[in-house]
Amino acid sequence: MLKLYGFHVSNYFNMVKLALLEKGFEFEEVRTYPSQEPQFLAMSPMGKIPCLEAREGFLTETAAILEFLEDVTPEVPLLPADPFARAKVRELMRVCELYIELPARRLYSGNNTQQTIDEVKPLVERGLKALGRLAQFGPYLAGRDFSYADIVAYHSFGAVARTMRMVYGWEVMDEVAGLADWYKAVANRPIVHQLDSTIADERQSFFSKQSGE
Repeated sequence: MLKLYGFHVSNYFNMVKLALLEKGFEFEEVRTYPSQEPQFLAMSPMGKIPCLEAREGFLTETAAILEFLEDVTPEVPLLPADPFARAKVRELMRVCELYIELPARRLYSGNNTQQTIDEVKPLVERGLKALGRLAQFGPYLAGRDFSYADIVAYHSFGAVARTMRMVYGWEVMDEVAGLADWYKAVANRPIVHQLDSTIADERQSFFSKQSGE
């Protein structure tokens, strides 16, 4: 049985978990935090989560894990069969990761200088414009079928939207026509709804402990 190492405060852990659930895998969750301990580095070379343990060994880096899951269960596709369509899904994934989530991540700690605050918003705006040019919203990002693009974007936008609202009072879901409706469509998928409930409970517990409550 597959084992997934990590915890629900990590949006990348949640991406992999959602892919596992959508594909119908049986798997065990092992609550694990990033670590530089030798034992964990033997599993995850950078000491990061998520980490997936398969029969063949350990895998890290979310994109590599998602590709592996697609290769071993092509009968439940989260990438299109057509090579160009597959590339377009990957393009959407990278735009969400590199040009929206990654710049916004600079603000996640909350200890932000004015320079960082000034720099991040234009970068996220540019990424959102690129997404708006690429996304089909038909109803999903790449068209009719739910794909890895939706998984990556959904678990990116949750954190991004909260951060932009807190730092700038900016509702990023209103920035791209169709984005808010897409987000609701994904959230209403039964598996996503179930996972979101688990994520909310664990986040509340985690941050309560962090604040000493």
